[in-house]
This record gives sequence, C-alpha cells and structure tokens, in this order.
Amino acid sequence: MSENFSAKETLAIYGECATTITFIRDGFFTEAKTFPTMPDAVDYLKGLDPIPREIVLHIRAHGRDIPFDRDNIAKLMREL
Repeated sequence: MSENFSAKETLAIYGECATTITFIRDGFFTEAKTFPTMPDAVDYLKGLDPIPREIVLHIRAHGRDIPFDRDNIAKLMREL
C-alpha cells in the first residue's frame, strides 16, 4: 500500500471480501482468524487488548490475497 492509502476507499472496494488476520503474540504464538468481511476483521482487531505488535491483514479478492501492513491496518482501525 502507498502513503496515499485511504481506508474509506479500501472499504468501498474490498469491504465485502473475506478477510484474514494473522498476528503474532509474545513473539512465538501465531494465530490466524478469517472473517466474512473487512469491517468484521477490523472490529475484531479493535477489541484486542493489547494489540499484537505483528499483524498482517489479507483480503481475498480476484483470486489472490492482498496484504495490508501494520500502518495501513492502523489507518483502517482509526477511520472505520
């Protein structure tokens, strides 16, 4: 994603796509959860306390996974 990343535009394009969150807790334990939509995944992340240091969010669209890095995930969490 670029520095011109827009959470609202991303939601408009990919909001209804299945979304998987992969995160690492305590440096060792990896967990992945899949949600039916992007807003569901973002809402789940907002409820985590503390938010894991390493997170990757992937949406499944057009037959491929599109990853979002931590900075863009933070923008999604702030703006949605």
